[in-house]
Amino acid sequence: MREFLRELAAVTVAALVYYLVRGAVSDRADEAFQRARDILGLEQRLRLDWEIPIHEVILGSNALIDLANGTYFWGHMPLLIVLAVWLWRSHRDTWRRFRNALLISAAIGMSSYFLFPTAPPRLMPDLGYIDTLALRAAPAYQAQEVGLFVNPYAALPSLHVGWALLAGIAVWQTSSHPLMRGLAPAIPLSQSWAVVATANHWTLDAFAGIGVCAAAWMMMTLLNRLSFRMPIQFDRR
Repeated sequence: MREFLRELAAVTVAALVYYLVRGAVSDRADEAFQRARDILGLEQRLRLDWEIPIHEVILGSNALIDLANGTYFWGHMPLLIVLAVWLWRSHRDTWRRFRNALLISAAIGMSSYFLFPTAPPRLMPDLGYIDTLALRAAPAYQAQEVGLFVNPYAALPSLHVGWALLAGIAVWQTSSHPLMRGLAPAIPLSQSWAVVATANHWTLDAFAGIGVCAAAWMMMTLLNRLSFRMPIQFDRR
């Protein structure tokens, strides 16, 4: 129990620092909106500007809006907390890799939010986007929108998608049950849809989140393999 509390305290402090830093660099609006327009322009050249078609599908249905909003919220921190406890209790090695990949990607995310503030689509209603979370947000989501921790220009990369990818990988690696194996890819896929459908991220934000977190997981996997291969050195003195 003591070890679990130490782990919990370390992750809580790291999460607090992440959200404090994330919320402390929210005053560069002109730069953030210009970068959003640049990203949209790049998407259009690459034919990846999927935001409006995906977004418009849900706008005519309150049920789809609620589904997208719920996936965006409940498929993020609540899911990560439940998964973290399960991994800690049953799959300690995977938990360590999952935890470290989260911390590495959070550090990269903080750096990107500071260096490259980016406005999300929901702040650009002139382009046809509606903030669905503000439109039909549940009280649980509204409660977390504390000004100190909120940076409206932290769109790039999307760690909602990236951390969902880490969750999916962890579920896949720790279960052979067909239902769980089916759930594993559904976690990042559903979150990728939700962040775009709710107009919280650009398509390229989602790809960036996937790239950052995949790299963090591969780094931890490589380090884990190297640690097992290193020979034990005995003191011969």
